[in-house]
Amino acid sequence: MTDSLRIAVAQTGTAPESHDAAIALLEQSIAGAPAAELIVLPELALCGYGDAERVRRLAVAQHSPFIERVQDLARRAGKGFIAGYAEEGDGVRYNSAIAIGSDGAIRGNYRKVNLWGPHEKSLFSPGTPSTVMEWGGLKLGLLICYDLEFAEAARDLVLRGADTLIVISATSHPYRVVPEVLVPARGYENGCHVVYANVVGLDAGFNFIGMSRITAPDGSVLAAAPAEGPALIEAEVKPATVHAWRVGHNYLADRRSDLYRLG
Repeated sequence: MTDSLRIAVAQTGTAPESHDAAIALLEQSIAGAPAAELIVLPELALCGYGDAERVRRLAVAQHSPFIERVQDLARRAGKGFIAGYAEEGDGVRYNSAIAIGSDGAIRGNYRKVNLWGPHEKSLFSPGTPSTVMEWGGLKLGLLICYDLEFAEAARDLVLRGADTLIVISATSHPYRVVPEVLVPARGYENGCHVVYANVVGLDAGFNFIGMSRITAPDGSVLAAAPAEGPALIEAEVKPATVHAWRVGHNYLADRRSDLYRLG
């Protein structure tokens, strides 16, 4: 088992207005995190969240020239990426997270299940739950923003083997409760790491709160970004930390699934 995976979170501000600007954003993240093996960017980071026209204009298929450019960048940098983008697929549009390994291969592509509010529901169709991906000794499950507010979404991933939840987000004011309470709580109740990458600043009618963070299974914060301004944070995420915590706090084994219905 790999001892650890160094994960960086890029808390992004200004939304890219073009695919070239999105590539530049990824390059900036690489430059700011030379030791990171995996870089996580927020929800819709590669097209911006708030401007519906821009979202439609920058939407691409999972297998497209733009995504190929991202794959090539990952390969040349020797770093993995997980980033949000607007995906055109199956004749509809999805709010998606793409996971690209340091070899440039697509490891996963998750389409957001729980769409939030009229803005998202007017732009996107809902997807299906994320697969669980092996990555540097960890097992990663993907969630996007509002997904985290449904306890069963996180629990489902952990029951399928995830020890680390990657949550890309565009959480806006006044919902500080999400990074301050829900992020560590989801990690604590499931005995897993949570990597929460959020947007910061203004985009159209939205004012994003930042506060990206990486938390441990005991709910402690390994790294945190401020509520103002772009930032880049990093932490060593260790499978051994999950295993050690679960020895004494095995909520998954102790839960009474015979008494409580989840459906």
